[in-house]
Amino acid sequence: MTPLGATSLVPADNTFALLAVFFGITAIGALLEKTRFGRRVSGVMLVIAIAIALAHFRIIPAAAPVYGAIWTYLVPLAIALFLLRADLVSIVVEGGRTLVAFLFGAVGVAAGAWLGAQLLDLGPFEAQYAAVFSATYVGGSLNFAAVAEAIGFRDPSALAAGVAIDNVVGLGYLLMVGAAASWPIFSRHFAWRAYRLTDVGDQADAVERVPTVIDLSLALGLAALACAAGTAIADALGQPAYAILYITLLMVAIATLGRRWLGSIAGPELAATLFMYLFFALLGAGADIGAMLGAAPALFAYVLIIFAVHVVFILVGARLCRLNHAEIVIASSACIGGPPIAIAFAVLFGWRRLAVPAVATGVLGYVLGNFVGIGLFEALVR
Repeated sequence: MTPLGATSLVPADNTFALLAVFFGITAIGALLEKTRFGRRVSGVMLVIAIAIALAHFRIIPAAAPVYGAIWTYLVPLAIALFLLRADLVSIVVEGGRTLVAFLFGAVGVAAGAWLGAQLLDLGPFEAQYAAVFSATYVGGSLNFAAVAEAIGFRDPSALAAGVAIDNVVGLGYLLMVGAAASWPIFSRHFAWRAYRLTDVGDQADAVERVPTVIDLSLALGLAALACAAGTAIADALGQPAYAILYITLLMVAIATLGRRWLGSIAGPELAATLFMYLFFALLGAGADIGAMLGAAPALFAYVLIIFAVHVVFILVGARLCRLNHAEIVIASSACIGGPPIAIAFAVLFGWRRLAVPAVATGVLGYVLGNFVGIGLFEALVR
């Protein structure tokens, strides 16, 4: 890797040139994700891999002032934009029985992250890894970034190793869940109310409107307002590091109170996804390949423990609450993979009635992920 002080083709103080490279990496990653190979690897991993290569060959620096700006400003904005859809009324009403399965699964993730930290030696970043992995497997990649920022976990190599393991093992888990959906033994043991699975939800085929300048301006304005207010509240309470929790609460309140109006705003996820891709490019640029490979074995085992405990909790919960196999699959995939994977499974297997619950539970994960990750971090560092 390029030492922090070494010269790169694009200088560390040339902000616009670095932004041009990062936007280019994002475009390439998003483009490759549409290919057969890219769909298997994910755009996030492609962006990280490209950034690692560029930094390794000294095209871009491992550290630069603009990287700090991405951490400080764009990550909180991305969180707030994603939470613009976190309407608690709709989540509870539309999530239904799938929401119950999701909550069992989320508790399983938190329990697995705590148990794994007790059983394994994850090195100096043990509490930090527990925090970011529990956050991402309750919510999604945005929670990984938000919790890392909140707890001061900024080591690029350690973070890149975590993202790499998350993608590799997480993909394997989702493939297993997809295969389990068609196992007769699974569907027979969890068959309650399964006859209703092919009912079509009213909103399953809603057509997304193309975002306009007005849409993006309103979404970004609300997100920035929530970030400003959340940061001010955290500072006033003497908890500046945990501003993301107050931003989360404010955005949920805004999304819930303004649910009828905010539902008509198109495209907040588009801007949020762009910001998150820039964050992952930043991780790749600062990653040390040797450190990544050295962290991999323990992290691999750690994630397997999280998934194992998650499965136990969600299956026990399904037995207790008489949930069916489809609700288990959608809830688990919403936990581990997020709303896009969950809704893809709902459509793929013809469970159209579960398309809306897949989105609702996934969005709830975005809300809960930050609290779970930071709470677990506090519990482990004491």
